Amino acid sequence: MVYDLFHVIAKYGREVIDRVRVDEANRLRADKPARRVVKTSRWLLLRNRENVPADKIVQLDELLAANKALLTVYLLKDDLKQLWRYRSRAWAKKAWLSWSRRAMGSGLAPLQHFARCLEP
Repeated sequence: MVYDLFHVIAKYGREVIDRVRVDEANRLRADKPARRVVKTSRWLLLRNRENVPADKIVQLDELLAANKALLTVYLLKDDLKQLWRYRSRAWAKKAWLSWSRRAMGSGLAPLQHFARCLEP
């Protein structure tokens, strides 16, 4: 089985970021303004930070500061992408084990499921 960066990150966006975002929006049902911010943040969370428009950086930072679950999946997305940059198989495996351990310890079911699906 071959894992390529594009397809793994696309799947991560659909199965982890979107699912956690929807779960967080549902959790915030009573707080309509906060719920609206989370519900409308999909494209902001899926973008690479360097591709976020300058006028949206503050919005992204505030969203991530206010929501631990979204911060976790956002940061782990960037760390997951780093796995393709290792030249040494041993270092890549060490980084994978670290990423997987953090994903499993996150307490976020979509993230844990995704990590289990990627297990070699």
